[in-house]
Amino acid sequence: MKILKVIALMMHYPDGSVSENADEAITLIRQESRLASTTQEALVAFIRTQQQHDLLDLQSDYGALFDRGSALSLHLFEHVHGESRDRGQAMVELLNVYRQHGFDVSANELPDYVPLFLEFCSLLQETEAQNWLRETGHLLQTLHGRLEARESSYAVLFQALLELGELPAADEQLRHRIDSEERDDTPQALDRAWAEEPVIFGPAAGGCGGATTHKGQAVPIDTSGLRRTVTGEN
Repeated sequence: MKILKVIALMMHYPDGSVSENADEAITLIRQESRLASTTQEALVAFIRTQQQHDLLDLQSDYGALFDRGSALSLHLFEHVHGESRDRGQAMVELLNVYRQHGFDVSANELPDYVPLFLEFCSLLQETEAQNWLRETGHLLQTLHGRLEARESSYAVLFQALLELGELPAADEQLRHRIDSEERDDTPQALDRAWAEEPVIFGPAAGGCGGATTHKGQAVPIDTSGLRRTVTGEN
C-alpha cells in the first residue's frame, strides 16, 4: 500500500519533503480508489497548504500540536503504556517484527512512531497492511477524533488511515469521552506535568536501544522511492 508512504511523509515533522514530492504524492492520492473523493481532495489541499506556508511556521504549528502534552503523541505505545517499562518491551517486539520483514530502523528511531510504522506498512501486501491498521484501530480513531475536536488539518491523515483500514470513525461513546477530556497542552497542564516529572539520572528507563528521540522529530522519512513508485523508475 504505497499510499501509506505518502501519508507517512505528510505526517512527519515538516522538513520540506512534502513540497519537494508534491506532484508525485498528489498523483498517488488521486489514484487511490480506497479513499473517498472528499478525502482525496482534503489530502491534496493539505499538500497545497504545505507548499504555500513558510517552513518555520509549519514546524512551529506542528510542535504546538504534537509536542505539547501526550494526547496527540505520534508514538503509539505512549497511549497504551505511558512511560512504563512495558512500553520498552513492546517497542523491542515491534522492532523485531520490522527486522523479520527486512525493514531496517536506525538506532535513533523509535519503532512506535506513527510515520515509521506507516512506512513499514507501505511495504506490505494490502491485506497484511490493513490488518496492522486494524490492530491499531482504536488509537487511530482516538487520534482522529482528538484532531477533529481541535479542528486540525492533520485530522484528514487519520481519516485516510481509517478508510484504508476499512475502519469506522470514533463512535458516539468515544467522541463523548474525547469531548470531556481535559486538555493536557495548556500552560497549567504543562506546569503540572513538569512538577510531577521524576528526576532520572543516566539512560532513561524503558527506552529502545538507548534511543532518546524527541517526539515529532524522530524519523527522517525516506522519500527516494516516492518518484519511483509513480513513474516506475529504477
